[in-house]
Amino acid sequence: MKGSLSMRSLPEKLGALLVLTAAIAGCGAPEPEGGQAATATGGGPELIRDCPECPELVVIPAGTFQMGSTPEETLMAKVPEARARNEHPEVTVTIARPYALGRREVTIAEFRAFAVATGFSTTKGCFGFRDKSWALEPEASWEDPGFAFTDQHPAACVTLSEIQAYLDWLSARTGARYRLPTEAEWEHAARLGTQPVRIWRADDSDACTQFNAADRQFTTQYDENWPSFACDDGFLVTSPAGHFPPNALGMYDVLGNVAELTADCFVAGHAGRPTDASAREDETCNARVFKGGSWAGEPGFLRPAFRVAATPEVRGNGFGVRVLREL
Repeated sequence: MKGSLSMRSLPEKLGALLVLTAAIAGCGAPEPEGGQAATATGGGPELIRDCPECPELVVIPAGTFQMGSTPEETLMAKVPEARARNEHPEVTVTIARPYALGRREVTIAEFRAFAVATGFSTTKGCFGFRDKSWALEPEASWEDPGFAFTDQHPAACVTLSEIQAYLDWLSARTGARYRLPTEAEWEHAARLGTQPVRIWRADDSDACTQFNAADRQFTTQYDENWPSFACDDGFLVTSPAGHFPPNALGMYDVLGNVAELTADCFVAGHAGRPTDASAREDETCNARVFKGGSWAGEPGFLRPAFRVAATPEVRGNGFGVRVLREL
């Protein structure tokens, strides 16, 4: 959460629920019926929205990039060595086709449109931060997370199966294929939008104008020893999607706010991962990769390479999703 359910002590606090390890089709297809494609002018992002209640999307170009981080980067970011190994080694990944990625994290209003249309039944119970640890809030849910919120806040407290049902509904609603981004697709877009990658530090006072992460308000309210920024971003938990400035691709909250679910099974480190941007899969897949950090994110976590694992069906108010639409 402020970091991806902030990762420092979650394994101890949530046990089997959160797995935090030591070290994260056709191009040129026609618009579906009713689609609303909008191409920006003046060098701005190319945007797509397939229906009024659908997430707005940014077209991401194909390309080749270095996935993961170097030991020098994780050392500068003060990432503990056990966790830093999860970002190593760097791997060259090639993405052959462009795709469209959510401009914002899926909001409560967007998820509600699915819930109303399908009769989706909400299950209550979601982990939040309380008394210096993560604890289950029995009455919390995506539509009432237990703190001040608006319809434009990200839809958190949702599980993999619920997110998949939402994606299936979007696909049926629009005729396009919506799915989870793979870890490589997510990181490719994050890197394109944040060049060069900045290593954030606790004394970077401008961080609180850029994203929602662990800040002075967080340590005052929850844990004075939590690594955080020495400033106040204005939000104790999540912030409305799009409140902070967009990145170079016109995307919002890529870092911070809620950690975003990807299609990949979590495997420690990048050795042997696919180099064609496909998802890393495992027959058991006890944990999935979340990217981007959250509202509880420590300074060193707010980088494209940072990755964390959680069980697929865990509910947390720092876990959400950014959708991918194939082009």
